[in-house]
Formats: sequence, structure tokens, C-alpha cells
Amino acid sequence: MPNLRSPERVLFLFVDGIGLGPDEPSNPLVNVGPHWARLAQNASWTCDTPPVDRANHLFRGLDATLHVDGLPQSGTGQASLFSGINCAKRAGRHFGPFPHSSSKPVLASHSLFQRVQPHLAPDDCAFANAYPPVFFERRAARDRWTVTTLCSKQANVRLRSTSDLRAGHALSADIVGSAWLEKLNIAIPQLSPAQAGRQLYTLMQQHRLTLYEYYETDKAGHGRSTLSPATILSRLDALVGGILESFSPQRDLLLLCSDHGNLEVPTQKPHTRNPVPFVAYGCGAQAFQSATSLIDVTPALCTLLTS
Repeated sequence: MPNLRSPERVLFLFVDGIGLGPDEPSNPLVNVGPHWARLAQNASWTCDTPPVDRANHLFRGLDATLHVDGLPQSGTGQASLFSGINCAKRAGRHFGPFPHSSSKPVLASHSLFQRVQPHLAPDDCAFANAYPPVFFERRAARDRWTVTTLCSKQANVRLRSTSDLRAGHALSADIVGSAWLEKLNIAIPQLSPAQAGRQLYTLMQQHRLTLYEYYETDKAGHGRSTLSPATILSRLDALVGGILESFSPQRDLLLLCSDHGNLEVPTQKPHTRNPVPFVAYGCGAQAFQSATSLIDVTPALCTLLTS
């Protein structure tokens, strides 16, 4: 849309494995907390939730099937989301959890980071997740990367580590840091979810575009998380609450999106073909007014940041 003011700072929250499912008691997203409800104009997150279309606030479902048979998967879904190119169609199928071989050259040239970097100052793109030493050791041995880490690596966006967590310049994948201490015996600051949200907002202010990935939702949908869906959604709600404490809709833009459905149907472990939630809240939200599928998000964001 013409004459849209570009936001000063963008925070992209990528939440793996949540779809807009039926409004039934078994669906954990029927009981989102107050901050997530605020992002849907004070409603739960289901297929019956009315879309929001306001000057600085959009909420809607996006197609994650990409007109390809089968159940959407993380590899092609995330590659499509973060490139604006239908990577499932290129691969001829949904594929995951890692990038398909046909997606890697797409991300090398058309990922969100690659597309906006030429128009921004150095270090204006940030990936907020931190990774423990074992992650880097395994990647060095196998050269097998997730979509988000591959996007960062290909675009020379720094992958953050233990020292960044200790300095307050990153977040752990579990938001609060307890998994590093309990499973890896690595001492890092233990945060409440609200503190993590405030820390993420502070980090956002140091870059033009900041991406943060949370995937415990998908693990819970597959029955592989030690956390209950209620605990996970409570944690995410408080994280968003911490972000919104100082958030300025006149200057900042918050995006939230997923790659495929999963958690919303806890009675089955495979993914779903449900639409995924998309939120654009703040300055420039109307740039996404025409978005109907995963491939529409990155092109709209690139136009907003580079025009």
C-alpha cells in the first residue's frame, strides 16, 4: 500500500507449530492469555476468530498448505515463509524438519535477511536466539542447519552463544533459560517470561529487524515436550506482555507467525492443514493487508523496510 511509514524497528516472533483450529475445549489456543488475546482483538485463537483489520493491527489466518498435497512441514514451510517463494512446490512435496536441498539456494539468495541487508546499515539484522556449545559442535560435524540458522549463516547474521545470554544480548530457545541449566549444566541468567520479553524488546531497539524463534509449541504438539501446552502458552503470553510494556505502535512493528498447525489438535501428533495465525501490530501493519499465505509475509516486509 502506498504512503505507509516504515517502522523504526521490527520484531518477528516465529512460533513453530500452531494453527487456527476448532473452537473446542480440547484446543489449547481457546485459552490464550490476555496479551495473546489482545493480539486477536481480545479473542481466543481459533478458526472462528474474526479477522482484525485496523490501521495498525492485523490478525488473520494464513494458508500453510501452499497448494501442495500432504501435511505441511517445517522445512519447506519455514523456507517459504522466510523467502516468499513456494519451496514446497519447488520440492514437489512438504518436507522437514530441515531445509530441502531445493530450498537451500532459494534461502541463499532470497531469505528475509538477504533481501533487506543491502538496504540497511551493517548489523541491522539480528537473530535473537542463542545456542549452546553442543549445537555448534554438532553443526560443525554434520553441516546440518535449521531454516532459521541457515538463513542467518548464509547472510552472515551472527549466531549468538552462551556469552550473549550472560550479557543479556540474546534469549534461549525456552525463553526462560531453565533448560540450559537443567539439561546442559550451563549457568545462565534465569528469567521470568515477562523479563525475557522486556529483554527481547531492548534487543529489538538495537537493530532494524530482529527475529526470534520458539519451537516448544511444535514439540508439545508431537508429544515430545516436558511442558504442558498450558504452561507453554502461559510462557508465550507473558513474553508478549513484556514486549508490549514499552512497545510503541507509532514506531515499532511486531510480527507473529507460524509455519504449520500442530498444537491446536492435541489428540493427534502429526501436523495439520489448518491455517496458521498471523499478527502484524504497530507501524506499517497495513503493508500485510493482502497476505493470504506463508509466501506473502516476507515480500511485504521487505517492501516496507526497503521502500
